[in-house]
Amino acid sequence: MSGRTGFGTPAFGFFAKVFVGRGHFKILVLRILRERPMHGYEITQVLGERSHGFYHPNPGAVYPALRALLQKGYVEKAGGEQRKTYRITPAGRRFLRGREAEVKRYFRAFEEEIGPERAAMMREMRATGRLLGSNLRNVTPAQAKELSRLFVELRERILRVLTG
Repeated sequence: MSGRTGFGTPAFGFFAKVFVGRGHFKILVLRILRERPMHGYEITQVLGERSHGFYHPNPGAVYPALRALLQKGYVEKAGGEQRKTYRITPAGRRFLRGREAEVKRYFRAFEEEIGPERAAMMREMRATGRLLGSNLRNVTPAQAKELSRLFVELRERILRVLTG
């Protein structure tokens, strides 16, 4: 590990520079749309959540990428002027399958840059986020209260580890 990346300088900055900075932002958008149709704002939110707040693309990046993907036939849109929803097409899925090896190389480079321990920590944070996100609609008020209490406790324990 080079030592350049740590908690003082967001690790995702490296990923954004190497992956997004090299014109591969459209691949990230397609990977997100592979899960379900979304509108542009949702794509921005998902990228922010998945990067744990390290990367928040602005609409000036998302909408031009969506227009380019539309022109190539990799996505299609539905809905009115106010709330367009974008969906990946079969051509987009084929394109994405053809780029998976490249995507995996960039993710490996990111993980190598931050180190195996931090990469494992990031995977666990993503797995927890997916677990909560996929069950959010079913969480009862009592469960939400208990989960909030657990998050406060976890945050306090994390602070002790970081300052210990």
